[in-house]
Amino acid sequence: MLHRLFTQVLTIALLLGGITCPALGQTLLLEVRGGVGVGEIGQKDINLLDPSRLREINAELLLSIPNPATLLLPGELRPHLGASFGPEDGYVYAGLSWTFRVPVVPVFVEAGLGGAVQSDVLEKRTTRFGCLVQGQAQASVGFDVLPNVAVMGTVQHLRDLGLCGQLDNPTTRAGLRLGLRF
Repeated sequence: MLHRLFTQVLTIALLLGGITCPALGQTLLLEVRGGVGVGEIGQKDINLLDPSRLREINAELLLSIPNPATLLLPGELRPHLGASFGPEDGYVYAGLSWTFRVPVVPVFVEAGLGGAVQSDVLEKRTTRFGCLVQGQAQASVGFDVLPNVAVMGTVQHLRDLGLCGQLDNPTTRAGLRLGLRF
């Protein structure tokens, strides 16, 4: 079920990416990212460098939209759509990312906020952490290895802030991703 959900999200996003805006003369799809990571990095006695913990897969699409905020805010504001899954759980997420590229140096930082839906709830009607719908935040630091190729380290954090009437049970994940810009 999880792999089918991930495939459906990726297919829809790629179809959206193929749509062009003739008035803008560009496609909506700007960047595709994918990578691997570790989950539950906030727990005590966790060895982040243990290769056996590298079991999560992440894919993300960032879209290009006309952005009037660039006049007020340096960098790019872009909507994102993604999915992360591992052997125990997964989620799809969407939101808005802000990317700031350092002048002259091929380095960038990025922050994103949005919402996520857990796959556990869709499959089993239970949650492993928090509510069905979660708040999602992410941060990345990246390096442009080629003009349209970047490598980045990313941290993602999900929490429900206790909105389901139960104790908040957040989760934090970290990983490495490769991004391709179009």
